[in-house]
Amino acid sequence: MSNKKDQTYPTRTGEEHSFKAEEPFISWDLAKAASVVHTGIHTTILQTIQNRLNISRLELSELLLVSPRTLDRRKKEELLPADESERSYRVARLTDLAAEVTGSMEKASEWFKKSNYALGNKTPLEMMRTEPGARLVERTLNQIRHGIPV
Repeated sequence: MSNKKDQTYPTRTGEEHSFKAEEPFISWDLAKAASVVHTGIHTTILQTIQNRLNISRLELSELLLVSPRTLDRRKKEELLPADESERSYRVARLTDLAAEVTGSMEKASEWFKKSNYALGNKTPLEMMRTEPGARLVERTLNQIRHGIPV
């Protein structure tokens, strides 16, 4: 039996693309990310994000700016719409970066939930709901990576 992570899925245009729910999203080049986001990321990314961050269904819906009912519907579908794909990719990519910087996904999950002075005493989870906030989170992680006090 084929592993779900290695399957290909139809896109909205009828083409197929492969999706690995656990693959490092940070390794996607911009062309791949743009293509997959446009056609829709497979909904298994929702569970991947929830598991990586160790967050509740409600916290996931708040993070991705969708209602809990919409989130439940999405989990039953194959592909996310482009806007939700973009937000999901953004979060997954940042979890990859945080795991690299902190040394593990467990430490990264903890880091995302602690308020941070460099982020205006907000948590990275709060900040990465928007693209500008996500850029601040990424900048903060890169500063930590390079030993710059934050």
